[in-house]
Amino acid sequence: MGPVRELEALARLAEEVAACQACGLAATRTHVVPGEGVAPSDLMLVGEGPGAREDELGRPFVGRSGQLLDRLLAEELGRDRTRCYIANTVKCRPPGNRTPAPEELAACRGFLERQVELVDPRLIVALGATAAGWFLGP
Repeated sequence: MGPVRELEALARLAEEVAACQACGLAATRTHVVPGEGVAPSDLMLVGEGPGAREDELGRPFVGRSGQLLDRLLAEELGRDRTRCYIANTVKCRPPGNRTPAPEELAACRGFLERQVELVDPRLIVALGATAAGWFLGP
């Protein structure tokens, strides 16, 4: 695949995510937050799940944690978010920003697996214990 094909496939995947009703998070979301960035990319960042601001805008890491992430990317790596791919383990906000339940993680697992395949990163950075657990297991 070339960059255009990966981005087209990610756009189709985002449509699938938007239609998903596989778990209870779908009933409480404002927007799904499928992920964003370039593909392929050497760097993929994966967080736990969307927060309030992300749910409001439908974009990952745009709240306070996103501002910190943007600053760290710029200061430590000399790059910005447009040069990587950012996603979460779950695509809908858990109420009250609680940790996603195992069944919620399972419902979104295929989406993130396909994102990893399409982005084809050299490095995946798990942002937090839930994301690390998603990759490493319990």
